Amino acid sequence: MGDQLTNALDGTRLNYTYSEMGAVIVQMSAGKLGFEWIDGPLKGQSGQGFDYRAREVGEGQYFVNLHELETRAFVTLYFDLNKGFACSSVLAAYATDAEQVLFHSASINSVEQL
Repeated sequence: MGDQLTNALDGTRLNYTYSEMGAVIVQMSAGKLGFEWIDGPLKGQSGQGFDYRAREVGEGQYFVNLHELETRAFVTLYFDLNKGFACSSVLAAYATDAEQVLFHSASINSVEQL
């Protein structure tokens, strides 16, 4: 825990729901992250093969970050697997006229080990 990066989330699939954005499935494997929006206004959008880094900051608590170069998005996620809670902070479309800063919380519906 603390300063060390971890691969403890490799082989994990999370399904979580944002009240204002809908539901998303995030899967991590071999240092790569993929996602698919399964409900809400972003339904059908997906991406995969993003390099991610994770740090365990407490028992079952993780900070994850990734950089989506093509879409100019920098994403930070926080997962508390014990409390079933997630947060995201996203700088989307940075350095463009469409730049957005997003900050949301979600409820984790399920966690699967693959």
